[in-house]
Amino acid sequence: MPELPSVELFKRFFEDNGLYQTIIDVQVSSPEILFNIKKDAFQEALIGEKFDSSYRYGKYLFSSFKGNQDLVIHFGMTGFLRYYSKEDNHHKHDRISFIFDNGRIMSFNDPRKFGKVGIASPRDLIREKKLGPDALHLDYPLFKKLFHNRKGALKPLLLNQKFIAGIGNLYADEILYQSKLHPLEKANHLQENNLKNLHENMVKVLKKAIDCKDSLSNFPQEYLLAHRYPQGECPHGEKLEIIKVGGRTTYYCPHRQKLFK
Repeated sequence: MPELPSVELFKRFFEDNGLYQTIIDVQVSSPEILFNIKKDAFQEALIGEKFDSSYRYGKYLFSSFKGNQDLVIHFGMTGFLRYYSKEDNHHKHDRISFIFDNGRIMSFNDPRKFGKVGIASPRDLIREKKLGPDALHLDYPLFKKLFHNRKGALKPLLLNQKFIAGIGNLYADEILYQSKLHPLEKANHLQENNLKNLHENMVKVLKKAIDCKDSLSNFPQEYLLAHRYPQGECPHGEKLEIIKVGGRTTYYCPHRQKLFK
């Protein structure tokens, strides 16, 4: 599932390719992925408009086109964006396509159709979904406040989009590994230095993922992601363990990430 770094890269891709072009047609081949709007209303709202800015919050991408109305995309499990000329082949998994007046096309491609596309104001959608603060822009004072009196295990908290928005399974494991914290450690067991370290590593890991174009092969070897596979060893040569935390497959190093006593 695309996590915050992927969506940040999609945002930049959209900014580079999708802005300031008049939309002359909108093709919707899979209307079931639309939310809060019907196909005809979706097309009517967008034809003749131009996207003029884009914005990411958590795992959501917004692109403004009229007043406080934005195109909203959640990429689900397999969604991504394509930008191509009308002479190129339409892909069978292109669910929604925006045809621009310059002959170029921006498509939302989603093989498994778990993604969602709609129109909403960012503020309203963030409030409706009850999303927590965006992980990449969360400062330490608010981060500390969020953890105050929280008693749950760390990994489920990091994955909870209503707690902090944007972190998924892969990067939750990496953040905890870099922070030397066990995925099942209780939040209320953390001292000030643990919290500061966790916050610093959350921001560091997400920024590194963006710099690495969200490609596992680009990560430095000191990152867990480069070793996250069955029978894998952590960067320090210790065998990784695999457990289920909140139903999610979790990799950690028992030598480096020990539960507090």
